[in-house]
Formats: sequence, C-alpha cells, structure tokens
Amino acid sequence: MSRRYLLYIGIIAVMSNLYSLFGIFLDPEASYFGKENLIVDTMMGLLSLIICGILEGLTRKHHPSDDFSSMRLGMYTWFLAAFWTIIIVASLSWNIARQKQETYEVALNEARTIYEKDLIYYRWASNHNGVFVPITAQTRPNPYLKDIPENQITSSSGKALTLINPEYMIRQIYEMQSSRRGALGHITSLDPIRLENAADKWETEALNTFEAGASEITSVEKLNGQPYLRLMRPMITEEVCLKCHAPQGYELGDIRGGISVSVPMDLLLALGRKDLLMFSLAHFSLWALGILGIFLGSQRIKVSIREREEAEARTRSIIENMLDGLITMDEHCQIESLNAAATKIFGFESKEVVGRQIDVLVHFASSITKDPTYSNEDIIRAMGTPHEVTGRRKDDSTFPLEISLSQMQLGGKQFLIAMTRDITEEKIKKSEALRAGQLAAIGEIAAGVAHEINNPINGIINLTQVLLDINESEGKNNAEEMDILKRIIAEGDRISGIVRNLLDFARQRDEIVDEFQIEDVVHDSISLLQYQFNKDGIKPLIEIPKDLPSLRGNPQQLQQVFLNLLSNARYALNVRYKGQNPGKRIEIRSRVLTIEGKDFLRTTVTDYGIGIPQNVIDRIFDPLFSTKPPGEGTGLGLSISLNLVMQ
Repeated sequence: MSRRYLLYIGIIAVMSNLYSLFGIFLDPEASYFGKENLIVDTMMGLLSLIICGILEGLTRKHHPSDDFSSMRLGMYTWFLAAFWTIIIVASLSWNIARQKQETYEVALNEARTIYEKDLIYYRWASNHNGVFVPITAQTRPNPYLKDIPENQITSSSGKALTLINPEYMIRQIYEMQSSRRGALGHITSLDPIRLENAADKWETEALNTFEAGASEITSVEKLNGQPYLRLMRPMITEEVCLKCHAPQGYELGDIRGGISVSVPMDLLLALGRKDLLMFSLAHFSLWALGILGIFLGSQRIKVSIREREEAEARTRSIIENMLDGLITMDEHCQIESLNAAATKIFGFESKEVVGRQIDVLVHFASSITKDPTYSNEDIIRAMGTPHEVTGRRKDDSTFPLEISLSQMQLGGKQFLIAMTRDITEEKIKKSEALRAGQLAAIGEIAAGVAHEINNPINGIINLTQVLLDINESEGKNNAEEMDILKRIIAEGDRISGIVRNLLDFARQRDEIVDEFQIEDVVHDSISLLQYQFNKDGIKPLIEIPKDLPSLRGNPQQLQQVFLNLLSNARYALNVRYKGQNPGKRIEIRSRVLTIEGKDFLRTTVTDYGIGIPQNVIDRIFDPLFSTKPPGEGTGLGLSISLNLVMQ
C-alpha cells in the first residue's frame, strides 16, 4: 500500500477521534462513546475524508513519477502539510490544556473563596466563644461541651438554649450544603473527638502531608461518581481550641485537623467541552484551509515547474540534436557548455573543457585575453557571420572549422554563443570539384593535343613502316638502318600510348567497370611518370608475375591511386637524395594472398626515401593533412586514394 494512502488513513483516524480524545484529556472520566463525541467526530472524519479525496485528486493530476523536480516538490509539499498539521494540533493541544487549567483554576478559586468564607464564620464564632441557639430536633446539645460551664441556659422567656461552638456551627452549615447541589465542606482530624468527623482516605493523606509541612492540598477527585475539586488546609490550634481539645494533648500551634472544601466540576467541565468543540471546529477549519492552500499552491508551482522543464527539455533536445556544434562561453571566453555535436567535432567530453579558454578548441590568429570587450580580431569578425578558423581536436589534430558568434545577456551577465561546423568534407568536395574541373580542362586540352600529336606521329609511323617495307622488298639488309627504322616505329607507338593514357586519365570514366590486369595499370602509371623518373634518375623495379588473376573494377581510379603513390615516392627520394644516386629506386611487387578463406591481390609500392615520421603516421589519411611544405601538396592525395580503394 502506498505511503500516501497510509497517511490519508492516519489523518482520517486522528480527525475522527480528535474531539473524543481531547475530551478525555480534559475530563479523564468522560465517556468516549458519548452522543456529542460521536456526532462531532463523525463530522470531522467525513470532512477529513473529503479533503483527502481532494488532495488525492490534486496529487494524481500531473504526477510524473520520473520527474525528479516534481517528486522533490511533492516531498516538500507533504512535509509542509505535516508541519502545518503539527502546528494546528499543537495549537489545539495548547488551547485545550489552557482550558483545562482555567477550569481547574476557576474551581480552585471557588473552593478557596468558600474556604475563606467558612473560615471567617469560624473565626467570628470563635471570637464570641460560640453562640447560644434554641434547642430543636435538628440542634441538640453538644455532648462534647458538657465540661464547659453554662453550655445550656434558659432565656428570660423560659426558652432552653444550647451552646454552639465554632466547629459545631460550621458542621451544621456543611450538612445544609450537602443536602443541596453545590460545594461540600468537612472539618476533620486524624484524632477526632466526634467519630463522624473522621477523615476519608484523601483527607487522611492530606493531613499526613500537613504534618510534613504542606499548607494546602488540592486535586480533582470523584465523589459520589462526580468530579470534584477538593481543597484542604490545616487547622492550627489556637487558645479557644484548647477548651475542647486540650485533653487530647494539643498545644498552641499544633495541627489538630483541617478543613476540606469540595467544589463540583461537572458544570465547569460541560462548559469546557463546549469550548473544546469550538476550538476543535475552528482549528479543523483552519487546518483544512491551510492544507488546501498548500496543495493548491503546490499544484500551481508543479505546473509552472513542469512547463519550465518541458520548455527546457525542448530547448535542450533541439540543442543536443543540432548537426552543428554549439558552445556557450562567458564574457571572458571561458567555456560553459558544449552540445553533443560539439563534443563529437572536437573529441572532448564536456567536463574536460568546461571552465577553460575557448582557444583549447579553436585556434585564433590572435591570442584570447580575458578582456570582456572581445578585442580578439577573429572573434570580432565571427560576430554574426561565419568565419573560418582552425579547430583543435583532443588528439591535438587540427581541421578547418567554420565559426559564428552571437552575444546574449542573461541575469546581468554577458555570454557568447558559438556555432561551429567542421568544414573538412566541404573543403574536400570543393577541392575535388576543382580538381574535376581541372581534369575536364586537361581532358579538353589533351584531346586537342592528342589530335595534333597523333596525326604527325601516325604519319611518321606509317612512313617509317613504308621505308621498312621497301628495304625488305628490295633485299636491303643494312642492319643499322633496319634497327633505326624499327626504333622509330617503337618510339612512335610509345608516344601514342602516352597520349592515350593521358586521355584515359583525364576522362575519369568512373561509371566504367572493366576486367583488367594489375600489370597493365602499373605500366600505364609508370609510363605517365617515366619522363620525371628519367630526369631524377629513379629506376622503377617491377616484380609482377604473369599468371596473376585478372581484376574487375575501374582501372582509371586504380591508376589514380598508383600515380599518387608513385608521385609521393618520387618526392621522398628526391628529398633524401639530391641528384643522381643508386639509392633512388622504387619497387612495385604484386602477389596473391589468402585472408580468412578469401583470395586477395596485394600490390606494394616501396621507396627508400625519407619515410614518414612516427608521430604523424596515424594521420596520413586525414583530409588536408600533408607533410610537404606549403604549395607542394594539397593533403588530399592519400585521402582520395583511400576512398577509391575502399570503393
């Protein structure tokens, strides 16, 4: 069962018994099942049930169980409701305790007033050594005064009179009170002359307490089944008392007994229960209004929090799902947050760069300072418009980055918002488009050049062949002349092959898939670079077996890969060896190997140049990365070659 429901049950149970419990607290002898208790408690229980139902409706409405803020607000709401309940219960308890104390004090004051009045009667009678009254059936001569002279006299009219001492007079007054509803009085002693004046249990305990030095004893006791406030004070032996009590051994100042007064409390308690009813209803109403106010206010706050969190979630979702990186910075260009795209672009986790300067991610032409006026030139140029800078990844690699900045003011503070985009692919595409345009232009030029070259070359080849045929037909066997003619024809065929290869490379017919031999692609690639090799003194060594299986693909694209590898090898050899050197050699080898049950044709291009530094070996395929000086390499050759091979 939910703890919330247990709390509801507890609230209803307490409210359904509150009036009866406090009534018993006010009067321990009161009946728990009294008619008034049942009516009031039932009414308060029903109202509590209604309020709990309203609270449950408010709680169930908009109760996202996975919403931490709402759960925390709900916890605070219940805590505040419990605190309010404690305050109300404490206030009601205090008022009831005060009512009980006031009822007790009213009864006590009444008892003290009665005692003082009776004591005045007693002292008046004592000062007159008693009074003489007619002898009647109710007032008989006091046998305990027989030793007093003239305890009975006859008036001048002949009426018999008897002496009434102070104790006798007070006793008669108390007997008259006991016959009517009201306060009761009793003069008693631990050693009474008249046995009827013997003390009851409570009076006996009080008299014993007086012997210990107490001057007044009060408590609420039951008499004849009704609650009474009982008060008792000691009677001190005076000179007039010794007339009767001297034979008992009393001396002046001794405690010879006490006077007890008992005031009925039923009427006072009835008035207290009415006040209790008013207190209970007032506090219950105040509690109900407070609880409803707390939960209604909590619901309004919860709705406001939910709307704010939903807006924040939407904004956060938009930011986190942006394709461009978003970085927020303070006025000193210190990073405050990164979205998912930014962490992907730069390779850093958000916690690794938050609080650091922006130049940990972006390389600006001028250094970043803590000047909040944004005096950095790159930052000024990037305000509101895209600006190209250099980005830095976690592995310390760099890449072209487009950044645009905007300012935002929040809470009196200035913030910068940076939109970043990795434009590496874009620059590659632009470079490839430029290269394709260049190749197209080369193709057009090459077609024209090929036409101008092929016609004379074909003419030379044909005329040479005619001379060769004439010499053979006429039987001229001059070996030297015949060799020269054959060499002219061979060189002409070589020139035609170079022109044909150049045209094929320039056309870049990517859509064509042919079956070809790797040896042909390698020889065609070398033929295009043969002039440079001869000029640099580079000797290619080709070891390609004749029985290799044929390949199927785009030979022009593979030729582009070999041209790039051979060009890189030529550059590395020329850097290491200046001029002619036997070490300038390139080795090209092909062989079949089996990997995981599949046959592959591996071709390696090996040079003996300067090599690749170990610290950049992992980056050679990165777009726009080059170890060559500016102007001698674009950084795209190996990247494009890798893409072509993967295709």
